[in-house]
Amino acid sequence: MKDDIVVDWNEVWRRRLTLNRSTRGFQEGADLWSDREQARRYALRSGTDHARRVAEALQDLRLTPGDRVLDIGSGPGTLTLPLARAGATVTAIDPAEGMLIELREAALREGLTGITTIHAPWEEIDPDHDLAPPYDRVIASFSLAMPDIRAALTMMDAVVSESGSVHLYWFADEPLWERIYLALWKDLHGEAYHPRPKADCLFNVLYSMRIYADVLMRPMDRVTRFPTVEDAVDHFASRMSVETPRQREVLRDYFRKHLIPQEGGLALAGRSTYAAIQWQKQR
Repeated sequence: MKDDIVVDWNEVWRRRLTLNRSTRGFQEGADLWSDREQARRYALRSGTDHARRVAEALQDLRLTPGDRVLDIGSGPGTLTLPLARAGATVTAIDPAEGMLIELREAALREGLTGITTIHAPWEEIDPDHDLAPPYDRVIASFSLAMPDIRAALTMMDAVVSESGSVHLYWFADEPLWERIYLALWKDLHGEAYHPRPKADCLFNVLYSMRIYADVLMRPMDRVTRFPTVEDAVDHFASRMSVETPRQREVLRDYFRKHLIPQEGGLALAGRSTYAAIQWQKQR
């Protein structure tokens, strides 16, 4: 009988993420979203593009006013702002200063005072120095681009309260934007795009840690609207490191074929699946 093969899922995650980051021209995190204009565009679309997903997350969290929440990879406040409106005290962490500027300005406009922001990647956080645990809820919503995911998850579990819970949201398959990358990257940059690790890998890392999380698969319908084809090109150009007229024409040709006339403009629509993963504090 052959010995059972033990898979190091943390290493699988690291390798897949490293391959993703080796994609020529690929940008993410602080490299992409520290740019104020990019962050502003994302924030403007966030409320409408993510409304259903935000409502689902709020239902998952079952907050009561006064709960202390840690939002890892907060972006412009996609979850932080609704959580604060619901009466939670929120610490928002993000590596991109552009995103945090958008969050702080939105909070100021609404008079939301229960939000603290921290500009740093999760991997560089020192819980004893930078945070004030424990938290009733710890959230990482589509922000799990940490090479050592086991260490990142261990620290999330460490800062949640004895009666608290950790909530992760991550891709179960390729989302709409990643399918566009897969279709066009070689034409744009001469090399294929390498997708990120998905939720199956994440679940196996948790299982190897003896964290037996609840997992729920949900559809993620995405409809992004643009006034014109050129607006769609502008929206994706910087994300896809498009610089030359030839590259812009590749994008333009794709959107001419895939944008659908809708409500006086054009719509880019697609369905994918995401995983909602949660567990109670490990004792």
